[in-house]
Formats: sequence, structure tokens, C-alpha cells
Amino acid sequence: MLKFFYRFLILVIILAVTTEVVLRYKFGFCNSPLYVSDPDFEYIYAPNQDVKRFGYALRTNSLSMRSEEVLPSDSIVILLIGDSVVNGGSLTDQDSIASTLLEKRFLRDYNKRVRVLNISAGSWGPDNMAAFLKKYGTFKARLMCLVTSSHDAHDIMSHQSPVGIDPGMPDKQYKVALYELWDRYRWIFFYYFNTWFFAPTVDENPEKVLLDSIKKDSVKKEKLNDAGIRKPGLGFNPGYEQIYEIAKKDSIPMFIYLHPETSEVELGHFNDQGDEIIAFATQRNIRLINEFSLGIEAKYYRKMDVVHYNSQGQLFLADNLYPLFQEYLNLKK
Repeated sequence: MLKFFYRFLILVIILAVTTEVVLRYKFGFCNSPLYVSDPDFEYIYAPNQDVKRFGYALRTNSLSMRSEEVLPSDSIVILLIGDSVVNGGSLTDQDSIASTLLEKRFLRDYNKRVRVLNISAGSWGPDNMAAFLKKYGTFKARLMCLVTSSHDAHDIMSHQSPVGIDPGMPDKQYKVALYELWDRYRWIFFYYFNTWFFAPTVDENPEKVLLDSIKKDSVKKEKLNDAGIRKPGLGFNPGYEQIYEIAKKDSIPMFIYLHPETSEVELGHFNDQGDEIIAFATQRNIRLINEFSLGIEAKYYRKMDVVHYNSQGQLFLADNLYPLFQEYLNLKK
């Protein structure tokens, strides 16, 4: 009996060590992109990172942008501002995000260094973005593009940073990959356990159950229903007006690119929150690009996701923005 126990113990140790190695070197556990808190805009990726997670590279510059370092010699600058839709997160490779694709395309077509600065963070609202611009300036930009979605209309800062609290926003690396797997992704085990042993009823949609689990696990609470993501903020996000005023003060042309959630794609139009953003742009005479007019489809979204682009979607975004940027910059070959 004791001999069997030792064999079992050795097997468990070998399995644990093997799993630890695979998680670290194949999937990038214990090498997560880190976050820092900020008193003005709550949080952002930590600066000067170069990590690989789930096979995807993620780099940030000294100002925490998901871009190469901003240089004094950069004379043609575009600000691409947004939330995780623009940022891409750790599930989108650095070379696949729209800002990188656009910079490479300008260099190829015009042989000029055109900077498309990726100023973004997951779950940022326009007021977070405006606070970043107030703190660091507009980098002598020639153009500003705000990529936004319906749920941003009421996503107002609480100034309660989730960094180091939400497992999805760590401020330091985990020391053990197995613990990170459990701490950050245990909801997956619970979801599939419930799916296998307690099959959903006819009225329950497994995809919606999973998405609800993800949202409940977030410190920044959101309500997901048939009308899309619902943020808890009261009133229209003041960041839209603040970004507009910043652009006007620095004489920077600005336009809004309105990106739908998958629930809106199914409906074929924006929900009431999206209508608020459209009304704001109309009142301020801000050009608004409605992504429905550009042929947005479900194939451009990540699987089991309500708003984020996959790599094909990032290319779709870049393809749509490139002629718009050309129009404003009036570059010559």
C-alpha cells in the first residue's frame, strides 16, 4: 500500500512539473502583461514591457502605449485612442494590431515614418482617454481618431483602480504557473463542470452563460443583456466632450469611429447607447464613421466575444482607417 502511495506521489509530482513547464514556456504563464495604477486615468499597461503570452507578443513604450517609443523626430503623428478594441490585449500580436499595420502601410506606400500612437487600455472609457491626453499632451498630432462603442456612453471612471485586485490586471508576476492558472482562469473549470454535469436548459444559451461568468469575475462590473454591455455610470460620459475640447484647443482634426457589439451586428443597428454617441457627434458637428456602413460582420470578432476584433478584424479596422488617414494627412509620394 505504501509503495503504491509513493508511486502515485511521484506521478503527481512529474505531472505537476510537466504542466508547470508547459504553461510557462508554451503559453507564457508567469509572463503576463503587467498594469500600473494612475491617479488621473485609473490604470494602464506598465511601461517598457516586452512579453509573450499565449504565443502573442505584446510591447509597450515608456508612456505605456502599445507602440514604439515616441521620438522628437516624429513629425507626422496620428492619435488612435480607445479601449481594448484598439489595444487588442494579450490575445492579439503586436504585429497584428491596427496601429502597427497602419504604420507599416504608410512606410511601404510613402516611405515616410507616420506614427499611429496606440493610446488605449482595456475597459477604458472616453474620460480615461481624455485624462491621459491632459496628462501627456497630444504629441503634436495632425489627426485624432476615437474608436468607441455603445457601452462607452456611460462607462464613467470610478477612480478605484482594479490593478493588483482583479486577477486580469496583475501588478506583479505570479511565481507559480499552476497557481496563476487557477487564480485567473478557474471560472473556465467551473463553467465546463456545470456544462458537463448540469446541462443548460432550453432557455439558457451556453455562450451567454460563459460571457456572464467572465463579466461577473471582473472588478469593473458590467451588465450584459440582449441590448449589449451596460455600464453603471450615470449620465453621458464627459470624456467625449473633453476629447473634443482637447482636439479643438490644439487645432487637431478629430473623428469618431463607432464600432458595434455583436448584439448590435445581429440587430443591424446601434442600441440606445450608440444612438447617444451619434447624437453627441451630430450636435458638435464631429465626423462619425458608422462601421455598419463599412460592412462589419461577425467573422471579424473573436469567438465567444461580444466586442473585440480578432486578427482579421484588426486588419478590417486598419483597412477602413487607412483611406481616412490619407484624406486628412494629404501625403505625397
